[in-house]
Amino acid sequence: MTRAPATVEPLTSVTVVARAVEGVREHAVRRTPVVDDGRHAVGIVSPADLAVERDPGSALGAVSAASPDQ
Repeated sequence: MTRAPATVEPLTSVTVVARAVEGVREHAVRRTPVVDDGRHAVGIVSPADLAVERDPGSALGAVSAASPDQ
């Protein structure tokens, strides 16, 4: 387990999403914890999540998007 993993704050804008993508690339990780201001885990983001947010019409975005009932 990584003692001090790279983290991101909750995604709220395209700019933040772009920074998260760069962070994932820079640290060569597949999943990144999402933390609040108190550094408490509030979720996890994957490359597929970023693809959906960045370009929902892309092939990866299309297959990664959750169905409306999920």
